[in-house]
Amino acid sequence: MTKVLISGASVAGTTLAYWLGQHGYSVTVVERHPGLRPGGQAIDVRGPALTVLDRMGLLQAAADRKTGIRGSSVVDCDGNELSRDTESTPTGGPIDNPDIELLRDDLVELLYQATQPATEYLFDDNITAMDNRGTGVDVTFEREPARSFDLVIGADGLHSNVCRLVFEPEERFIKRLGTHAAIFTVPNFLDLDFWQMWHYGDTTMAGIYSARNNAEARAMLGFMDTELRLTTAMSRPSSPRTSSGCPTTAGSARNC
Repeated sequence: MTKVLISGASVAGTTLAYWLGQHGYSVTVVERHPGLRPGGQAIDVRGPALTVLDRMGLLQAAADRKTGIRGSSVVDCDGNELSRDTESTPTGGPIDNPDIELLRDDLVELLYQATQPATEYLFDDNITAMDNRGTGVDVTFEREPARSFDLVIGADGLHSNVCRLVFEPEERFIKRLGTHAAIFTVPNFLDLDFWQMWHYGDTTMAGIYSARNNAEARAMLGFMDTELRLTTAMSRPSSPRTSSGCPTTAGSARNC
């Protein structure tokens, strides 16, 4: 049986693990997070992706986990509503459509469950070295003893560890767009009722929308800067600030 190692247990990795398993491959997935990684942006499943979910038997389960967002508002610096839209949202597009918008971690949980029990998962681990022998790949892990696989697939995101090991530093290939964003989970401190709220500056953006039946919220901060260079190894400042130097406060967004 062909042995395949997939690096990354998010949407791509778990989906690939399912289909490879369906076609008789022996699949192992390595994920550096201690478990399935929580959080992230809502994902729109549309077009061919709906067909894939249906063929996996997950279409109804995904539909049951829809965000249920009713609309969105745009506000000024002081929170005054400038406009509202009950026909579409910035994250999901038109509300009345066959697409399924659900949280990333909800989708990953469904995909992960679909791969059980056939797929082996190595959580809290990482690939540190690979030796391509032509007929197979010898893989060294951070924690797990070294093993050999017939095929190694990188499904570990933008800053892929597998791509770095195989193709050298990403700076040789990455094309920067000058746009930066952060998405994170926060309490639903604005008591949003299946609703989104957004504020836009000239080169900045702040948004928040309710999640998990209004029990929590997902917040998003973004800005444009073509000169800024961020790396995954950069340390966080002790006092979070916007790019203009204005302190940020929970529950407010200002175009400083």
